[in-house]
Amino acid sequence: MDATRVIGVYYDAWKNKKGDMTGVPLADDMVFKGPIVSFTDAAGFTQMAAEAGAAVTAFEVRRQFTDGSTICSIVDWQMAMLPGEVLTSAEILEVEDGQIVRGELIYDAESLRKVMAS
Repeated sequence: MDATRVIGVYYDAWKNKKGDMTGVPLADDMVFKGPIVSFTDAAGFTQMAAEAGAAVTAFEVRRQFTDGSTICSIVDWQMAMLPGEVLTSAEILEVEDGQIVRGELIYDAESLRKVMAS
């Protein structure tokens, strides 16, 4: 499966399956870095995605840029605990041998941190 299709399966899981990563080709040793949490394996990332995905109320990939097996997506999303607020992020995903091996999510997480702290 080429990188574009792999990433399509990944974003379908966020958009239509509430973060359920079942069937998404994640490398077991996938490394993910985000402004709130980071992971060094797919198991931790998968658990977080299921928990966060349950709170996602809207998810849309606005733009996507491809450079070989690296794909950068601009994503607008909303969460139940931040009603009316649109979070815009850049996500860089790297695919090797048909699996996502690295990801980095970049966005201003201040409002989400405040809600999580209370």
